[in-house]
Amino acid sequence: MKQIAVSNKRRRRHGISPVRWTSLSFLAVIIVGSLLLTLPIANKGPVEPYINNLFISVSAVCVTGLSPIVLIDTYSVFGQVVVMLLIQIGGLGFFTFLYFFLYTTRARLSMSTKLVFQEALNQDNMHELPRILKTIISYTAGVEAVGAVFWAIALIPRYGIGKGICYGIWHSVSAFCNAGFDLLGSNSLIGWQNNFLINAVTAAEIVLGGIGFFVVLDLFDRIRAEKRRDLGFSVRRCVRKLSLHTKLVLVTTALLLVLGTIGFLGLEFHNPGTIGRMPLRWKIGTSFFQSVTARTAGFATVDMASLHTATKMLMCVLMFIGGSPGSTAGGIKTVTFALVILMTIGVCHGRDNVIVWGRKVRTNTVLQAFTVFALGLTACVIGVLILSITEPQQQVQNLMLEVFSAFGTVGLSASVTPTLSDVGKSVIMILMYMGRIGPISLMLLFTRISQKHRLNELKYPETDVMVG
Repeated sequence: MKQIAVSNKRRRRHGISPVRWTSLSFLAVIIVGSLLLTLPIANKGPVEPYINNLFISVSAVCVTGLSPIVLIDTYSVFGQVVVMLLIQIGGLGFFTFLYFFLYTTRARLSMSTKLVFQEALNQDNMHELPRILKTIISYTAGVEAVGAVFWAIALIPRYGIGKGICYGIWHSVSAFCNAGFDLLGSNSLIGWQNNFLINAVTAAEIVLGGIGFFVVLDLFDRIRAEKRRDLGFSVRRCVRKLSLHTKLVLVTTALLLVLGTIGFLGLEFHNPGTIGRMPLRWKIGTSFFQSVTARTAGFATVDMASLHTATKMLMCVLMFIGGSPGSTAGGIKTVTFALVILMTIGVCHGRDNVIVWGRKVRTNTVLQAFTVFALGLTACVIGVLILSITEPQQQVQNLMLEVFSAFGTVGLSASVTPTLSDVGKSVIMILMYMGRIGPISLMLLFTRISQKHRLNELKYPETDVMVG
């Protein structure tokens, strides 16, 4: 308690909380990345206007994938490497890399610094940080290495061994980090929509990167503990012992993938501009891929502009939900969405609490989920309103797709991004940043909360008002 009090005292003195540190670290990486992309060595031809380089830097660090330019036509090898590094740092978080560097160099950290890392990495136990760090780094390196091999196998026949391997590494990083950037031209993966290997490995990396590192750690721990039991391995017992967070993530992710696939398939089944002319097996495969990528990746195997309006609305919903907490994904997150739905169902049944699998979720957690949901939806509505004024030549449904794609850090676009005005680009950049760090974190970045007021909050008499 004394150490925490000292840490709080130091934080009040400097006025920077762990939330602010995290938010400002992303901002610092964005600025450095934009300056590097502005260097002549990073460009193949004339240097792009700074706002375009800033946009690419924001999109890369926020692992979104929206781009007003074609990367392969604009940036040199140096620029492409910079973008890949920005994606990797943005996907895992600057503090993950910083802590990894300090840990491997055996640097001595003060207690206040450790507490900052603890809160920035969303952990309750400081002693678990090294193990969690090793899991994040090894898991990321393993998945990206395997993904790079499969990507290279698919790309080498077209690009040759050297470029195929380099492109394989680049796209594997982009897929695992749910970034959606590619070096294959201006049409994303549309030219590869019938390549089973590309579709399968990309979808797998997106899911593995989007379920969250803490879910992976929980799964590893439960499987390892179950293997050590003398009674033999039991899948049912292993699943039963998973944390509530892991269960919510896995169930919600599975439901969204299935419902998204069915919805996309049903709405686009006869659309000749997307999947209407495909054989049934490819219609199902493409629908599944779009359900996966809409969750926060941004790779497209069909033309987004050709989607029916109802399908675009479905994509907006999936993009708004996004991936899972503690992952490379954006959006309000699967657990937030699940808690909102469960609370709504509970209210309809006259319950005051959220009960899931025999466990009561803390009221503060549920309120935080509703706050994230409300702030995120409000930001998207305001974004659509502003873009409808600054981009009057665009259809509203396409602007909605752009806005929800930015907030969900997805990267899908109905060819709107290259046509945006400077004001429109600024709005999209703010939404991408908000979607990556979270709406609450963005608010706390610009507000000052008195710790003394929070600890000595007054108790007021209760009353009631009419709602509904």
